[in-house]
Parts: sequence; C-alpha cells; structure tokens
Amino acid sequence: MDNLKNIIQSDLVISLEDGVSHLGNDKAIYRLVEKGELKKVKPNGLGYFTLPEVEEGTAHFAIIKKYYPQCVISGKTALSLYGLGQEYIKEIDVDISNETNIVNELLNVHRVVSSKINNVIEKEFEDQGIPFKIKIYSPERCLFEAYKYYKGLDSYFYCLKQYKEKYLNHTTPGEQFDTILKINKKVGREIIDLLMMGN
Repeated sequence: MDNLKNIIQSDLVISLEDGVSHLGNDKAIYRLVEKGELKKVKPNGLGYFTLPEVEEGTAHFAIIKKYYPQCVISGKTALSLYGLGQEYIKEIDVDISNETNIVNELLNVHRVVSSKINNVIEKEFEDQGIPFKIKIYSPERCLFEAYKYYKGLDSYFYCLKQYKEKYLNHTTPGEQFDTILKINKKVGREIIDLLMMGN
C-alpha cells in the first residue's frame, strides 16, 4: 500500500490495472475510494485514480504524461494553455502519428503525418494547474494550429495579437521567424506578415 501511495504522490495518477498489480485485486482499490484515500478520475469508466486533493484537470494531463507519452498536446487545447485561444477545454486535443491509434474519451485524437509533428517541447503550466512537464507544440508551432482552426476568424487575429504580446521578441525576432518559416514557408510568410503589421 505504501508503495502504491508513493507512486500516486509522484505521478498523481494510477490506472486500475497498475493498482491491481500492486494490491492484488480491484476490490482493494475500490475500498480505498470508499475510505476517501483515493478518488476516481472523471468521467467515470476511464479506469484511473488519483488523490482526493488533486484537481480533475491536473489528473487528466497527468494521465496523458504517464500513460500516453506518444501524444503531443495540440489544437485548441495547446492554444488555450499558452493563452492564445479562448475556448473552454472539454476534451484534450492531442496529435499522434497516423501510424498509431488511441481511443480514449478523455482525448480528442488527431492522427497526423509524422513529419507534421515537429517543434515539440516539454513545458509546465503551473498557472493552469499543470505543475509537471507535458509534451506540447512550441508557441511558434501553435500559430499553425490557429491557422488550421481559425484562419480568417476573430479568434485567429486574437491568437496573433496574444503571441505578439506574450512570446515575440520584438528586438530580435529573427530566430522565431526562421522557426515559423521552417515549419511551412508559405503559411509562415502569411503569419509573419500579419505579426509585422502595426510595427
């Protein structure tokens, strides 16, 4: 039991399968839930458990970090975490290689060509309740997520404005612009032109 608690305190979450491997059967896990020492991670049926004091959102990202390391946080979720989008996160957007597949009601899975999974970094978002590093696209790569989902909409221009305020090095933006162009030269040029407007 102590070993199980140490694992959960370190990783914040544990699957039913891993819990059973430590305690011998699933009834022992559910007894800990009844005693209030563990809680199920919602939505029910996911098959993961955490400590009572851990927020649901924190537990969701901890599940991805521990059990789905091939996933990269992407799309509207990545934009929201960086402060580049305004949408409420219901499901967590993740990109995976189109050579693999995942089905999980916690995730909104996007299967993409492996070469499109680039400019991935590991970053904490403590102000968003994620005090551990998760795999996520860089802010520059997220501009292309905004282009994909929001091009021509107010949300797209909001993203660019926020990027300029939060992330763009106004003195020497060359390195960031190079990164943007390397991701996709044509779209990158459009993005840079918009970022330069008003300067």
